[in-house]
Amino acid sequence: MATKKHLGDLPEGLITKVLIRLPVKSLLICKCVCKPWLSTISNPNFVKSHIHHSITTCRNDPTLLNIINVPQLAFLAIEPHEYSPYPTPAELQQQQLQRRRRHLINQALDDANRQDLSESPLQFGRVALPGPFQMTHFIGCCNGIICLSSYNYVVYLWNPSVKMFRKLHLPNPRRSVAVTVGFGYDSISDEYKILRLVYMNENDVVPIANVYHVNEDSSRQFQGPTLTTQIYNFWPSPSNIVVNGVLYFDGGDQLVTFDLHDEVFGLVPFPNSVQRKRSDVMDFEGYVAVVFESGTGVDLWTFDKVEFAWTKKFSIDYGIDDLDVEIKLSCYLGAKQFYGEKSLYGNYFVHEILYDYEKKETKYYGLREEYVNIYAASEESEMHVRAMLEDSIVPVHAAFRFTETLVSLSGFEPVGDAKNQIL
Repeated sequence: MATKKHLGDLPEGLITKVLIRLPVKSLLICKCVCKPWLSTISNPNFVKSHIHHSITTCRNDPTLLNIINVPQLAFLAIEPHEYSPYPTPAELQQQQLQRRRRHLINQALDDANRQDLSESPLQFGRVALPGPFQMTHFIGCCNGIICLSSYNYVVYLWNPSVKMFRKLHLPNPRRSVAVTVGFGYDSISDEYKILRLVYMNENDVVPIANVYHVNEDSSRQFQGPTLTTQIYNFWPSPSNIVVNGVLYFDGGDQLVTFDLHDEVFGLVPFPNSVQRKRSDVMDFEGYVAVVFESGTGVDLWTFDKVEFAWTKKFSIDYGIDDLDVEIKLSCYLGAKQFYGEKSLYGNYFVHEILYDYEKKETKYYGLREEYVNIYAASEESEMHVRAMLEDSIVPVHAAFRFTETLVSLSGFEPVGDAKNQIL
């Protein structure tokens, strides 16, 4: 008679290899199966191995995560508003832009090929901002930890995959006029760090740098680099990206770098031959990348840290003939896919897009359009909601590449919001 086998009879190494390949949601369930599995999944080395496996496998099917501030959307939708029967020239211009915008959206919706995302290699996730985070701005995301900032001295580190967060009260720069916040992970010291650049007056281009070490619960302050202009956080884009252990900020006419291990700054001039940026600073397959406009077209350039040189990688063709329409890319998702937005004259939002640089194909992606449809009951209220979305001080939406992880930092506590789950 054959002996009945149990899971416990399997080699421990084999069980670990199987568990590493499971998604976070399944691993949280597996923690409850038995004490050995709980011990294995909670081990820091297992968590690191799971991060590495998740990042490697998601290159072919990356996730575009949208975080949504639902209460702020609802508030904007019910804000009282009045419409004058005698519009000013500025209001007439706004109405004209709105009609042009609606035409472009309808044009995209009517194109079935551009609308169909069923064959996309991307996974699409959404998560609502829990109550504690609703007055925050998106700073960045690293190893599944989303960094949010409120008033530049209250910072939240949130892992929606495990529904845990930590609130940090950093020193309040009371006399400052502006603060830039960055977030990243130093793999050498296994430390998450928050960098703040504090400007003490409007013309200040030599900020005070403050680096907070999350695990050690310590910080140090020193003089920052001499910049050509102050660095600002423009939501919903992240204020920085992290590539190979280095933070990169857009410093106007140059990149501002911060080595997360050595904690030293650097300045990288943009290429001389370019005229205008047409993207945020992005991580493109392990290189810092920016899309520039030049006399010959629109091209993606990458920066090689070792060679300290920019290289033009390829040209970008959005297939747009309208002179009043521009596209700005926000991030590279992987699998040859970029996420960005279409605008009129570079500053009037139209809708989100997905761009495949190999196929030279631009697809309509209307997440913010869905917000408007939910909260707008008439043409007048639609115009109002759109205007409020553009002018709102509190962001209602951010989208970025995301990898689910098990990372749980010291001091993490449950979010306590049933809606805090990735859909």
